[in-house]
Amino acid sequence: MSRTTELAICFADICDSTALFEEYGDDKARDIVGQVLEVISDVVREYNGTVVKTIGDEVMGTFPELIAATSAVTKFPQAVRQEETLAALGIEIRVGMCYGSVVQEDDGDVYGDAVNTASRLVDWARAAQVVTTARTLDPLPDFFESRTRNLGETTLRGKEEPVEIVELLGEQSGSNLTVVDSRDPEPVQDQDRNVLSLRYKDETITVEQGPLMLGRGSKSDLRIADSRVSRMHAVIERQRDSFMLTDSSTNGTYVQIGDEEVMFLHREQLRLHGTGHLSLGRHVEADDAQLLHFECKTIS
Repeated sequence: MSRTTELAICFADICDSTALFEEYGDDKARDIVGQVLEVISDVVREYNGTVVKTIGDEVMGTFPELIAATSAVTKFPQAVRQEETLAALGIEIRVGMCYGSVVQEDDGDVYGDAVNTASRLVDWARAAQVVTTARTLDPLPDFFESRTRNLGETTLRGKEEPVEIVELLGEQSGSNLTVVDSRDPEPVQDQDRNVLSLRYKDETITVEQGPLMLGRGSKSDLRIADSRVSRMHAVIERQRDSFMLTDSSTNGTYVQIGDEEVMFLHREQLRLHGTGHLSLGRHVEADDAQLLHFECKTIS
């Protein structure tokens, strides 16, 4: 049996693996390749991805969530460089990623144009380069633009139309967050500024710029322990003078601003204002909802 679904597809390939076999011999080189593929596979699984298969010196993985996929693939080269047993070998990898509709078999294998494009992208990429298409990144929040470099259009092997290729440069999630205890006074600042205060249980986070990642996974800035919450469920970030909430989850986000009707977001954006509540994956009025209280305010 097979089904059609939307997934992010990635291929990670060891650059010049032939040289490893020439230098170290078949047995040791095979062990080295296996270590590299396992390091990459661990990162795939850490971000809720699935390792579909390894093909020689290459890993193929899938991710149900685009933000998680984007975060994971940018970690691949660094993870290999930082692995103690591999650090001195100077191994580099290249990565291609694409998001789109695919046919998925019961065994997890996938087929379709997005798979073909990701495979062509990894062939096109240079050492230590992580590339995708501009179209893949269209649904992501605007702050991802600062983590990319547009490489222009090219014609990939087997594709009739030119493809706009973008290099992923990595992320700095949470670098502009101030985490404070709700009982502490606000820090003194030189001038008034707009912030968003987000309270969950006994923790309060003040967001000045963001991005603030919300989700169930260990890489989230604010972790919500609920089975209906995606590992990387939603993002809050500043856009000019406003704070935007972007949902990228499977089960959506429920938002109530003031006394307004509850709104449901599913892979959509909403400008937050005033005060209100967020609930990830469950209606805000559900008995088991994990409510997050937000307030947009000006502080001195």
